[in-house]
Formats: sequence, C-alpha cells, structure tokens
Amino acid sequence: MVVIIRLLPSGPVVRNVGQLLLLGVAYTAGAASCGCAATPMQLFTNKPNETAKAETPPAEKEGFFARVNFLKPADPPPGPQESLVLRGDHLEADKQPPAGKAAKDLAGGHELYRRGEYDKAEPVFHRIADNTKNPPAIAEEARFYEAECLRRQDRYPKAADTYAKMCADFPSGAYREQAVQHMYDIANFWLNDTRAEMERAKQEKQDGKSWFSWPTFAHFERKKPIFDEEGRALEKLEQVRYNDITGPLADKALFLAGGVKFFNEDYKEADFYFSQLAEMHPKSEFAPHAIKLAIVSKHLSTGGSDYDGRKVAEARLLVDKALRSYPELSSEPKTREFLERQLVGISLQQAEKDFKMAEFYRRTGHAGSAFFYYEIVRRRYPGTDYCKQATDRMNELRSEVDNKPKEEMRAPAKDSEPRRTPLVPGTPLQRDADTLPAPRTPPQQPLETAPVPKLLPAPKQ
Repeated sequence: MVVIIRLLPSGPVVRNVGQLLLLGVAYTAGAASCGCAATPMQLFTNKPNETAKAETPPAEKEGFFARVNFLKPADPPPGPQESLVLRGDHLEADKQPPAGKAAKDLAGGHELYRRGEYDKAEPVFHRIADNTKNPPAIAEEARFYEAECLRRQDRYPKAADTYAKMCADFPSGAYREQAVQHMYDIANFWLNDTRAEMERAKQEKQDGKSWFSWPTFAHFERKKPIFDEEGRALEKLEQVRYNDITGPLADKALFLAGGVKFFNEDYKEADFYFSQLAEMHPKSEFAPHAIKLAIVSKHLSTGGSDYDGRKVAEARLLVDKALRSYPELSSEPKTREFLERQLVGISLQQAEKDFKMAEFYRRTGHAGSAFFYYEIVRRRYPGTDYCKQATDRMNELRSEVDNKPKEEMRAPAKDSEPRRTPLVPGTPLQRDADTLPAPRTPPQQPLETAPVPKLLPAPKQ
C-alpha cells in the first residue's frame, strides 16, 4: 500500500473540525506505511523539503574535473570492518591491517576479489606490487593476487608470467608453492594440444595414412598464447623445475618436457631431461620409464660411430643401473628383452668405432697403433663380425712386418735428417758445429768515458 501525501499550501484550507480529524488520520496511516519522520505541523508549512534534503556526495563536492580525471586510478573500496577467521575448531577475529596506504589498498583489493570483481581488483594489486616503497610482504601478496585475478579471468598467458615474476622477485616467499602449482597446471593445460597431436600421429602411422601431421600455428583463445603454445609450455615447465627443484612437481615437469622433446625427435634435449630425472629423483614414479627413454635418447643422439662415443658409454651405464636398481624393469620379460637389445646395439656401435680407429691408423702408416686397436676389438667384442675382421687385419699386418727387409726397417726415414750423438751418462754434451748455428755475440759498444774538464782561464797579473 502506497500513501501519497500532498502538502497543503498556506491559507485557511481547514474549514471545520471534521476535515481536521480526517487529515490527522491520513497522516497517521502515511507515517505508519512509509516510515515518515515529519511532524504534523510540517504538513502545513511552506518548506516541505527540509526533511527530504540529503547530504551532498563527496564526488559532487570535488567538481566536474576531479570526476573525469582518468589518469588517477580509482581508489579501492575500504576493507571489511570486522572479519572472522576459522582457526582450529573455533572462529577468531581477524587482525586488522596496520595503518598505512598500502595496507588499506590491499584490504580494498581483497574486498573486490571477494566480490568476484577480478577486472577491478587486478589493477589495484598491480599498482601495489609495482610500488617499490611498499614492504616486501605486501608486495608479494599483491603480486600473487594480481596473478590470481588474471587466472580467474582466463588470461592464462599473462597470469603465468606474473606467477614467474613473483617467484623471481620472492624466491622464498609465502606464496611460492601455490604459484608453482598454478604454473604447472597452466603448462599442463597448454600441452593438451600436443597430446592430441601425438595420438593423431600414432593413429595415422598405424593406419598407414600419413607420416606427417600439420601442427597448429596460432590460437585465438584467451587461455592460450597466440603463437608457440608448446614452447611457452616448456618455458613454464623449466620455471617450475627451477623454483621447485627438489619438490613434488620437479620430476613431473622434467618428464613432460622430455616427452615433448622426444616426440619432436630432439633426442639431445630429451636425454638431458630424462637423465636429470633419473639422477635427481631416483625414487620417483616416473624414474623407471625415464631411464628407458634416456637410454634410447643417448643411443640416437650420437649420430653414429663416427661421432663422440661418450653418450653411448653413458647409455651402457644406464642399462646396468636399470637392471640392478629397478626390479620392475628386470623382472618383466618384455622390458628385460628391450634392455638386452639396447645393450647389443650399444656394443656393436662401440665395436664399429674402435674398428674404424684401427683402420685409420693402418691407413696412415702407424702399424703398431693399428695392431693395438685391433687387439682391443678382439678382446672387448668377441663373437662379433668386427672381431673376425680385426683378426684378419692383425694377420695381414704381421705378415707385412715379417716380409719386410731388415735393411728397410733399420734405414732412417729421411736421409737429410742429421745423425744425433747418443747421450752417455758422465760425459759432457757434444755439439755438432755443422748442424748447430753459431752463437751470437753481443755487439761491442764503445766504452763510456768521463768528459774532459774545461781549462780555467789564467789569473791576470
């Protein structure tokens, strides 16, 4: 029920007592329904708007130019006057923020965050975090909640960069673990397209349809970077590993990064990630599978027997470690057979490298060094084709040496080489004047003499 009361103008409008009583009843009903606090006599005055006047807002007092100043950021709302925090099994009054502009702005940003107004809270937290005069604890909290506002607005690329900046500025802060967890979740979300590409490539390879799958070059979603989604995911996994190098997420980040590199056939980088996982996290659930992939990566990253053989030697050590330290690998027949086949491939590659080294020495005329390497091949790799070839080469070298005349063997390699006098203990060294250059004598300089004194003039008599 809405009662509209019309204020009467001044003058003799009340003609009798009945009209006065009727007016009093109408006033009483209107006051009861709308909560009016005016007195009955105010209904008959010429100033009816005195009770309806409201206080002028502060914004109107500042003027028009103060309200349209876009360079000055809007002030955050005040924080909650009273708040309770659940500690244990009871509620306690939360501590009020200390006096100061930064603390008040931070409380106002939290109030906007609580309301769900993340687009308004994000610039508030950003302004507090960028102010180098604020205390470190307040700056760290503001930076973390700035990233949280970006993440809740589905702006994952900028949120991940903000988390990384917070970890770089505050490496041992209170929000480091939460920031690392969110970075890992974002990177893992970005790798969903790579997983789909892996499954598609695997299915097409099995069906024999295609051996190449086109990657996605650009994304236009707010949750994904526009370009190089996979590269950005690997970057965040590296930051997760650096900021949590012994934590629960380091082994997962290493395994994901190694898997992506292995799929892209970058075996050198894949070997690095898998070897780091096996070395620094031997008790991880991903360690057995990482060792298998590290062995394959080391074997494929060398480029063959013509290149450095240290990676192949490391692969041999990993095979021995897998068979000794991980019963789940040695007890399973298929896995054990796989490791034994890898060991055979490693041995053949090393035998080929040593045999090629022996062939090089034989080709350059160093029969002794060639014979030495052929013997190494025979002893290290018995039962292989390289062992048989090394035995044949050794017999050929032996026959060549036996059939060679003794005069050629004793003749000097070069006739122009001077004969050198053997050294005999207790005798002075003998120099050959024909072969050694004459010693240089220093140039003789005239002896320096004192100047002749001047004659004094004779005295006058």
